[in-house]
This record gives sequence, structure tokens and C-alpha cells, in this order.
Amino acid sequence: MDSELQQQLEIFLQSNRAGALKFAVNRCGNVDDALDLMQETMIDFVDTAEQYPQEAWKNLFYKILVRRITDRFRKTRWRSRLAKIINFSHYNDEENTPEPVEFSDGEDSYTTEQLTETFELALKALPARQQEAYMLRQWQQLSVKQTAEIMDCSQGSVKTHLSRAMNNLQQALGDWINE
Repeated sequence: MDSELQQQLEIFLQSNRAGALKFAVNRCGNVDDALDLMQETMIDFVDTAEQYPQEAWKNLFYKILVRRITDRFRKTRWRSRLAKIINFSHYNDEENTPEPVEFSDGEDSYTTEQLTETFELALKALPARQQEAYMLRQWQQLSVKQTAEIMDCSQGSVKTHLSRAMNNLQQALGDWINE
């Protein structure tokens, strides 16, 4: 990247940082999350901005930011659903193993151990590519691009595998993740 382009990018980011941060804080409701998202957005923006005319930079920047915010909401929502299933806050400190916790689903009740086992079985039942996409994106928090590089496939394929994995897990786990 030449020094002139680098200088233009710095000026653009400085002049748009405050407004974008305010936007991110309003959408996230959390300054720390908004700052993280801004950093990720700026990195993505700098990586792609030179491919676009300077007049399109603001739209590009906000598209990246909105996508990052949407991704964060999706991850948070999915993890909170899983946290209902696998209540990791009930650990025995001495052995670092889950203590039995009762969950009630109508007439049936389940322990954390049973729910964890059910989730693990559902995950293992997924096709290998869906397992890979799910674990890399949801648990390792890698980007679609990083996941595609690791899986040696297109970014669209990663999104398809992840979507199918999440649908299959939701079907396998049923109402536990919808409560």
C-alpha cells in the first residue's frame, strides 16, 4: 500500500470514527463490544478499501460495521441458547466438572450432564463439513474468510455449511434451544 493511500485511509478513519462508534454503541448497547467491532471493521475496511473509489468508502465502512454487528448478535443469541442447555456456571471448582442441574421440560427433567451429552451427540451426528464450519465459526470465532481458508472452500460454502449445521442442531435439540 502506498503512503498516499495510507494517509487517505487514516484521514477517513479519523473523521468517521466518532460517528461510527456512536452508531455501534447504540446498536450494541455496550461500549466495549462496540470498540471491538470498530477495530474489526477498521481492519476489514483497510484490507478492502483500495479496491473501491474513495467516494464509496463510507458506504463500504458502514456495510462492514453492520455485518459485524449482525454477526455478533447471531453469535450471542446462539450462545445464550446453548447456555440454557449446557449451564456452564454450575461447575464444581475442585474437580472442574459439571454438578447436576435439573432442567424441566414439561413432564421430563434433565441434568446438565444429560443435556451436554445430547448436544455432543447432535454435534457428532452432523456431517464432517458442517461440524468443521460450526466449530470454527461458533466456538473458535474465526471469520468466514479464515474458516474458508482452513476448510479449503469458498466463503459461500462456509455459510451454507454453518446454516445447515445450526438448522440440524436446532432440529436435534428441539425445544431446549427455543425456550
